[in-house]
Amino acid sequence: MLVLIGVMAGAVGLSLGPADRGDAVGRETDLLTARLNRAADEALLTGAPVAFVWDPQGYRFEVPGPDGWVPHPVSLLGDPHPMAGGVDLSQGESDGRFVVTADLLPETGQPLVVTLRGGQISDVRVQFDGVNAQRLAPAS
Repeated sequence: MLVLIGVMAGAVGLSLGPADRGDAVGRETDLLTARLNRAADEALLTGAPVAFVWDPQGYRFEVPGPDGWVPHPVSLLGDPHPMAGGVDLSQGESDGRFVVTADLLPETGQPLVVTLRGGQISDVRVQFDGVNAQRLAPAS
């Protein structure tokens, strides 16, 4: 009988997932901020422009190749990153591309601001100016 109760409790625990599941937006915000900063570091080190490419479900980074833009050679940046836990990403449009030149200047001349949304957590905005990515304070 105790074994049966233990197995059932384990099954319920596994079906619930991690206890911090509600903060998927926070985790994704931290990952995005770190990856944008890493992409800026790579652009500075290599002297090559980098593009942040996104859609509501995820993002990736690209660099210029011989026949156009190709996935970034650093797999952490070049591999597509799907958003977890029902989080989606937007910047006014459903998808986009933000290019930072080799001089770490946004091609558009303006910083990028993206919004992460998901679940019951309020939206979180991340700003990237080509050099530094940071979480913005909630709008009041």
